[in-house]
Amino acid sequence: MRVAIRIMAIIFAILLCFVFLLSAIRYVAFNQDIYRRIQVKHKIADFVLMSQESLDSITNSLILYMKGDRQDLVIYDKQDGVKREIFNEREKMHMEDVQNLFKLSEWVLLITICLLSIILIAGFLIDMDIMKSIFLKTVVITMIITVLFFIMIIFYMIVDFYNFWIFFHELVFTNDLYFLDPYTDLLINIMPMEFFVSICFNISLYFGLLFLGTFVMMIFTKLMRKVIKNG
Repeated sequence: MRVAIRIMAIIFAILLCFVFLLSAIRYVAFNQDIYRRIQVKHKIADFVLMSQESLDSITNSLILYMKGDRQDLVIYDKQDGVKREIFNEREKMHMEDVQNLFKLSEWVLLITICLLSIILIAGFLIDMDIMKSIFLKTVVITMIITVLFFIMIIFYMIVDFYNFWIFFHELVFTNDLYFLDPYTDLLINIMPMEFFVSICFNISLYFGLLFLGTFVMMIFTKLMRKVIKNG
């Protein structure tokens, strides 16, 4: 029985870290303030020869589309008095893939949270005493090991971000639409490699904050239980 509870705790910890990661990705991906801060830092508006207000409008449209709150990416601007569409078909097809990934992530997040709840309920139904004695400790240890694995990935990002980014795209996409041409595609110019380096840094930061907050809460709970038990 103790082995079963320990296995459940390990699975729970890994799934919880996965929830933190997905939550951090979605929070950063849908946060226009973070985008604007990165754009200003890297002077992206100047690079693409547009005002920050115009770039903010395009960014807002992209975020709404990724969230599923906008039906298409048919966006126009005027250049030398001529109305033109901002994104070409290849860019729109790639962003459709991105939108589908975020739709999938929403379902995965929901299912994972349900699994976490089921594991907790099942554990207490199996044996509440064993659950109280080893579950929290096993979760804490497993979370530390899992986070060490994420730190290794972050180190890989720092050392060779380009290959990390290519590997990530090969992993999550089934086509090569993410290979965009800076001479013809605006998307790659408003979201250059430096932009995604900063995005990944922000995701790592918010993931770390979620982990740290939960970790401190777990340690505090364990200490309070000892105080109550001894006192």
